[in-house]
Amino acid sequence: MAILKENEVNKKIKTKSSLDEKNITEGKSHKERERVINSIAKIYPIVDFADYDFFEMKNGEYMEIIQITSKDIYSLNETDKDNDIFSLAHLLQAYIHDIKIVPLHTPVVLEKQKNQVIKNIRNCKVNEYIPFLEKKLSELVFIEENRTNKEFFFFIYADTTQNLLERKKHMRNLLSESNPMLDLDLDKKLNVLFQLSNLNTKPKTD
Repeated sequence: MAILKENEVNKKIKTKSSLDEKNITEGKSHKERERVINSIAKIYPIVDFADYDFFEMKNGEYMEIIQITSKDIYSLNETDKDNDIFSLAHLLQAYIHDIKIVPLHTPVVLEKQKNQVIKNIRNCKVNEYIPFLEKKLSELVFIEENRTNKEFFFFIYADTTQNLLERKKHMRNLLSESNPMLDLDLDKKLNVLFQLSNLNTKPKTD
C-alpha cells in the first residue's frame, strides 16, 4: 500500500514537472516570436535611389551594380586565357576599394519573341506557314523553361555619389581589355536585386 502511494506521488511530481517545462518552453517561444522582424524594410540594406541610378545604403554609403561581358572560356586559346587571367588579377590589385562579385543564373525571358510569333500566327494567311511558326513558338517556350543565362555582376561602393561615379569609370578602364563593362538600366538592376532576394521566382518583365 505504501508503495502504491509513493508511486502516485512520484507520478504527480513528474506530471507537474513536465507541465512546468512545457509552460516555460511555450513562454520562451512566445517571446522569440515577438522578436521576429515582420518587415523586409527593417533588414534590407538598400533604402532609396540616388543620382545616376545608384542605390543609397542604410549605412550611408552608395552602391552601383555593373555587369561584365561573359565569355565562352572553352573556345579561347591558351594565350587569350592567360591574358584574361592577368587582366582580372590586375583588376583585383589595382581596384583597392570594396567590391562584391555576384555570379547569377538568370532566367531566359523571351516574352517579346513569343508575342511576335503569336502575332505572326494570327496574321498568317498561308496555312502552310503555320506549322513552322508553331514549331518556332514551342522552341521559344522550351528555351524559357529549361535554360538560363549565367551573368556576372560587380557591386561597388563609395561614400558619395561622385566618388562612386569615379570608381565606376576606373572599373570600366580596368575591364576594357578582358571583359568590357555593360551599362545597366534601372529595371535591370532591380531585376538583379529581385532575384537575389527571391531565388525561386522569375523576375517581372514588360
